[in-house]
Amino acid sequence: MKKVLLSLASALLILTSSSFADSMQKDTDKMMNINSMEKMTKVKKSFGTKEDIIYAKYLWEKLETSTLNSTPATLYLGGPPHGKVREVLEGKIDNQRVIVKRNYGGKDISINKVKNNRAKYLKAVTVMIQRKNYDPKNNDWFWIKYKADGTLHMAANKTKLVGKVKGCISCHSSASGNDLVFIHNKDANAEITLVNEMMK
Repeated sequence: MKKVLLSLASALLILTSSSFADSMQKDTDKMMNINSMEKMTKVKKSFGTKEDIIYAKYLWEKLETSTLNSTPATLYLGGPPHGKVREVLEGKIDNQRVIVKRNYGGKDISINKVKNNRAKYLKAVTVMIQRKNYDPKNNDWFWIKYKADGTLHMAANKTKLVGKVKGCISCHSSASGNDLVFIHNKDANAEITLVNEMMK
């Protein structure tokens, strides 16, 4: 009888300790997941930060009050990631070099259709502005992708496309001259529109 009781007690102890071990493992896994999530949320965004967004709003106002958002430029054909029809302007804002690319799209888009109604076909305004000491590794360019109304486009992960945007940097790194600027409209034989009457 004692042997049976001892066997039962041993089996119960094994089951209890196994269940306790499982419970401890689950608790440990939960804590590791929580710690991992906390670490992920503390990682600094490379773009789309609060400061980036504030500056983008300020810059849009400057583009609106200057002639950069209203001066027509030479339209030319392009491809992804920008619109099928585009125009590029360059000038200065706050004494900093700024390049504005208007991207047009729509059904059966053509240069003539855009020329007749720019507002109808405007899908995005992509801007690069050189800000002193902002990103020396990438020629201090600050990148922005606006919608036609000045709000910001977003990446698939819902991060706003503003600041040190990886996709922009990656693409423009292939530009000759090591300044991340493509020779404007070279293939389309169109000249850039240089806007001198800018707000200082």
